[in-house]
Amino acid sequence: MNNFFYRVFMRNGLHTLFPNIYTILKRALTLPVGSVSTERNFSKLKLIKTRLRSAMGNDRLEGLMIMSCENDINFIYEEVIEHFGKTSPYLFRALH
Repeated sequence: MNNFFYRVFMRNGLHTLFPNIYTILKRALTLPVGSVSTERNFSKLKLIKTRLRSAMGNDRLEGLMIMSCENDINFIYEEVIEHFGKTSPYLFRALH
């Protein structure tokens, strides 16, 4: 619906008559796209903090929040184990 108003503004030259409204309209067209990810992350943070606030420290809570927000990233766990296993021989033996 907002796209319709933008096209009418541009087609009829109204952006020169009402520059402030034109600027607001341009900003409004970009808001929904830019705020979806942030809203999702904050809803995940609320879920995590509500359930886990009393059970753990901030560092662990932050790590869990990032994992929950970025759950669409696929990992090959064997490669992760190999990567961390190469950091020390003891860790390599413990992981294999």
